[in-house]
Amino acid sequence: MRVLKKLYFHANGDYDRAREVMIYQTDTLTPAEQYILTSVGWVANDLEMVHHDDIIQRLIAFQQNERLSWSTITQAFIAGVGGSYPRGISTLASYHMMIHSEPHAYEETEQFLACRVCGFSHSDESWKNLSNIRYALHQGYDYSGTSVGAYADLTEFVTILEQGPIKPTLEDITTFNQLLRMLDQAEDEESPGKFEKRLTAERLVKGHAGIRRSILQALSRVGVLPNQVLSLSTDHWTNNEHILNGELLLNNTKGRSDMEMPWAGWQGKLGVDWDKARKLFGNAIQVKD
Repeated sequence: MRVLKKLYFHANGDYDRAREVMIYQTDTLTPAEQYILTSVGWVANDLEMVHHDDIIQRLIAFQQNERLSWSTITQAFIAGVGGSYPRGISTLASYHMMIHSEPHAYEETEQFLACRVCGFSHSDESWKNLSNIRYALHQGYDYSGTSVGAYADLTEFVTILEQGPIKPTLEDITTFNQLLRMLDQAEDEESPGKFEKRLTAERLVKGHAGIRRSILQALSRVGVLPNQVLSLSTDHWTNNEHILNGELLLNNTKGRSDMEMPWAGWQGKLGVDWDKARKLFGNAIQVKD
């Protein structure tokens, strides 16, 4: 991560005007740093021209990948929550999108310039440096709001799983359960923003604020954290259009570009959906209703 931070430092990139994408320079790294990247198979600039239909077809193809399952995904996610493997945080929502991917045409919502089904933005039809996105995933950020994020995530994660599944530590599992307990015991009127402040003060989840937000957003997308507007679940897909429209009904998203559905729709009185949590995370759940 130290080497990646140096590689993807904004001043280390050159803007490719023809492809309208940043390309990062490896010759600024020391030979030892370059060897670190080579030894783990890291591609500094994985440039790809992204098209909506291609992305969807590739996500559909992943449905046949035997390395991907709820078991391997949830174990990686718990390791992300606990801090031993932040890269695992993004996989929960990416996998959820992938298993429910079906062929569909790009059709914008009435109020947003993005696909009403998968969230593919009108600006996504372009060259992308997938390596830069994956660097953000390794930092614990969640890109689950778009099919491009899920694609960048899973194309790397399947290669990681070639070395074997990610196993959470006992400390990871304990932290994960403590987080669920905190959410379930929240006061009825506690808002997402207030909970995030309390979570930061408790120092339960390691790392930056983006990690904590990403975890809560991911749990919301699969319905473990209910919200006031929509009923979400791993059993079905809810179109991006309905999630975005839900933001228009909430007071805590007005004037705040950083607070988004579905996490924005949670409230303390909703707590945790334990049935969904147990179905998804199985024996890792150690707390009771």
